[in-house]
Amino acid sequence: MKVEARDTTKLGELIQGLELGVQFEKSRPDRRSDAVCYELLADYFRKAQKAKEEGKYLVCHTTTIPPEVFYAMDIVPLQLESVGTLASQIVRNFGDALSAARDFGLAPEVCSAHRLLVGQTILGWLPRPDAIVWSNQVCDNTAKGGNLLVELCGCPGFFLERPYHYTDGAVQYFAQELEELIHFLEKLTGRKMDWDRFAEVMDRSRCLMELHREIRQLRKAVPSPWRNLWYIHMMGTELYMAGTPEAVLHFETIRDEVKKRAEKGEGYIPEERYRILTLFLPPAYTWTLLGWMERKHGAVSVAEPYFSYRDGGEIDPTKPLESLARKSFYCPICRPMYGPAEEGILHDAVRDAVEYKAEGTIYFAHIGCRQTDACIRILRDALLEKAGIPTLILDMDLYDPTYAPEDQLKNKLEEFFELLDERK
Repeated sequence: MKVEARDTTKLGELIQGLELGVQFEKSRPDRRSDAVCYELLADYFRKAQKAKEEGKYLVCHTTTIPPEVFYAMDIVPLQLESVGTLASQIVRNFGDALSAARDFGLAPEVCSAHRLLVGQTILGWLPRPDAIVWSNQVCDNTAKGGNLLVELCGCPGFFLERPYHYTDGAVQYFAQELEELIHFLEKLTGRKMDWDRFAEVMDRSRCLMELHREIRQLRKAVPSPWRNLWYIHMMGTELYMAGTPEAVLHFETIRDEVKKRAEKGEGYIPEERYRILTLFLPPAYTWTLLGWMERKHGAVSVAEPYFSYRDGGEIDPTKPLESLARKSFYCPICRPMYGPAEEGILHDAVRDAVEYKAEGTIYFAHIGCRQTDACIRILRDALLEKAGIPTLILDMDLYDPTYAPEDQLKNKLEEFFELLDERK
C-alpha cells in the first residue's frame, strides 16, 4: 500500500496552535522559556511543511536518530513521533489516527506511539518525505515500523543500526553506520557533506550537553527551582533540534530561569510539599497533569532518570562522527532503556532519588512499552530498599485517553500524596 493523497491541514493546525501558544506565553514574563520553546517548535514544523516549495530535501526520521547529520547537510528533518505527540496536545486528533492504524490491521498491543505515526501517514497528514531514516532504537516497534513507513510513503529508506551496549568498539561501529548514512544522503541530494559545518553543529551539541549538566546541578536546590513540564520541553528540543542555535537558546533560557531562582533560594512554586522522582513519560494527551500536580498539591519533579543521563564522555567538534556516535549512547532514553538494569536505570534512579532528596516516585507505566514495564518491580523494590521512598505505579497509555482518563489518574495521584503525608 502506498499513500498517494496528502493534506497537511492538520500540520498547519499544529503550527497555528503553537503560534497561539507563543503569543500567550509572551504575555507572561515568568514563562519566557515556554515562549521560546513553542516558537522554535512552530518554526521546526513550518520548515517541514514548506520544504518542498523552498527546494529543500525533507527527511522524516524516528526517535533517537541524531538530527545533527541533517542540519550539517542543510536537510530539513521531521521527527515523526514529534508530530503525534504535539498533535495529541494541541490538535487533539489522536483518535482518528489510532482508528486508521486499527483499520489498517495494527493490533492494540502495539505501542500507541507507533500506531499513531502509522495512522497519520495513512491519513496523509504529513508532507511526502524524500527519504525515511529509522533504527533499532529505542524498541522493536521502531525497528519494524520503519519498514512499514517506507512502504506507505513509497520513498527510499535507510536503517541505522546502533549496538545496545556502550563500548569503544560499539562507538566505532556506530560511527561507521553514521558515515554510511551520510553517503546515503549525499547520493539522495547530490551534495557532499560540509565537514566544517558538521564541526560547527557538533560544537552547538557540545554547548547543549554542558547546559544540560549545569541545569542538573542547579536542580538539586531545595526548594526546587524547576517547573515540571521543562523536562518534556528539553527532551523534545534535544531529540528534534540538537546542533541548532535555537536549541542552545532554549536551554540557556531555562538555565537562566532556574539559576535565578536557585541563587535566591526560591522554588518555582510558592510552597513545595513533595519532591518527586519521575520515571518514564506522562501521557501526551494530558501534560497539564504536571502543572496540576504543582499548583494543587505542591508536587515537584526533581529528577527524571530515563531522560537525564549525560555522563558518557565529551564532544570533540574536530571529530564529529566519533563524537556523535558516542553521544548517541547517552542521549535521552537510549542508555536506560537497555540492560543490564543494575548498571543503567536501576543505578540512575536510586542515585537521583538520594541526590535530589526525593520523597516518592511516580512511575508512568505506558501499557504499550515492553522494555520499561519489565523494570517496574525491580525499580520499585530498589527505591524502597535503597532510597527509602515508595513508588506509585500509574498505569496509562501514552496517547489513548480511553485506557486511563485524566480524572482517574488524578484520583490515584491524590491517594499517593495522602500516603506521602502519612510518612512525614
